Amino acid sequence: PSLVEHLRGKKHQRLRALRAERRAQEQRSLFVTGFARGTSGAELADYFRTYGDVATGVMDKEKGAYAIVELREAAGRERALAEPQHHLAGHRLRVRPREQKGFGSSQVDTQMSRLVELLELSEAERRVRHLLVTLFQEVFTEFFPGCAVLPFGSSVNGFDAHGCDLDLLLDLEPTKSLQAAATGDLPASEDSILSDIDLAVTPAPEVLELVATVLRRCVPGVRRVRAVPTARRPVVKFCHKQSGLAGDISIDNRLALLNTRFLQLCAEADERVRPVVYAVRLWAKQQGLAGNPSGGGPLLNNYALTLLVLFFLQTRSPPVLPTVARLRDMAGDEDRAVVGGWDCSFPRDAASLEPSTNTE
Repeated sequence: PSLVEHLRGKKHQRLRALRAERRAQEQRSLFVTGFARGTSGAELADYFRTYGDVATGVMDKEKGAYAIVELREAAGRERALAEPQHHLAGHRLRVRPREQKGFGSSQVDTQMSRLVELLELSEAERRVRHLLVTLFQEVFTEFFPGCAVLPFGSSVNGFDAHGCDLDLLLDLEPTKSLQAAATGDLPASEDSILSDIDLAVTPAPEVLELVATVLRRCVPGVRRVRAVPTARRPVVKFCHKQSGLAGDISIDNRLALLNTRFLQLCAEADERVRPVVYAVRLWAKQQGLAGNPSGGGPLLNNYALTLLVLFFLQTRSPPVLPTVARLRDMAGDEDRAVVGGWDCSFPRDAASLEPSTNTE
């Protein structure tokens, strides 16, 4: 009897009506990607008015990577879907029917896009990482004036995943320049390190121990701090109690910053890149090809898998991503960089790349 009463009640009727309205909205809505960064919802709405009256346009607020455009009539949506190509401000738009969330779709590309949504960091997780970087910057500036705390790696390269480490570079070059330019001792508080050491000549292991000491004593919530000077890339490891984040701080890893920017460029260059990378990484993990299984040696990590996918996309015919040689040719004067003998010249802005003509 209680079930019958509920089904006849206003609450259930309102829910049924709401679901029906949402289904009707989906039948009138388009999922749009491929537009230029900074494109507004109003610009997209103006474009799609050629196919019918537009009810709403909702932009993806986290990354600006997609938009939902709802027309007032389903016929307007069908006219837009029947158009073979859409272009806005020099960018080719990809226009698809709006799909319900979940893996019920038979479309593989829709499932892969949904996979990215499930695996990538949430906006709240990104905020926590940003706040930690800000906290570290404030603390380290007290001891190393002019320094910069710069995140790199999976947290910011466009291929993030829940629980990924927070990799940081403590850039001390500006601090060394301040020391070199000082005529006498730098003005410092009683806690300052700079009155006691010269960063330009101090061995890296000693600097790492100083960084570890600052982390232990001065950064709230940080624990399990240990310097690892003998690692292939010397770091200070730490854990943040409140967020549960684990991370590394390195002091000489500028190549990693440029690697990160390169991956960001690839992630932004074509909307297919991220879904393919996430899908391959998940598949490799399920097949036992990735990670470091107990009893065995290290296999492919996510970074290696990502590079393999990028190379695959660079070698399609026609390519989905430009080759490294092509990117080097496209780099402007402000993009030129050589680190440790490696030519790291490539455009920093994905908007400067020509869209791929590959339609796979």
